[in-house]
Amino acid sequence: MKQTKQQRTSKVVPFTGEFYPVPDPEPAPAGNNLAAFLVMLAAALVAGLSIGAISTYQSADQVQLREMKAQSQQLEKVKIQVCR
Repeated sequence: MKQTKQQRTSKVVPFTGEFYPVPDPEPAPAGNNLAAFLVMLAAALVAGLSIGAISTYQSADQVQLREMKAQSQQLEKVKIQVCR
């Protein structure tokens, strides 16, 4: 069974009685899908990296390391004051 194309329909302009063809709807451009996918991929990558950086910065080992570094700096200041 053959499929036939839809016949173009015409509309009548009111008051003049003239016919004009109805334009076919244009298909959506395919390039937008790829661009949208790449933007979403980049956003997901940035979000993942930022979550990883935050979790690493707030990890117990990193907090302890920063505290030890601050204490070491304070100890150096005390050494300098005492050894004068």
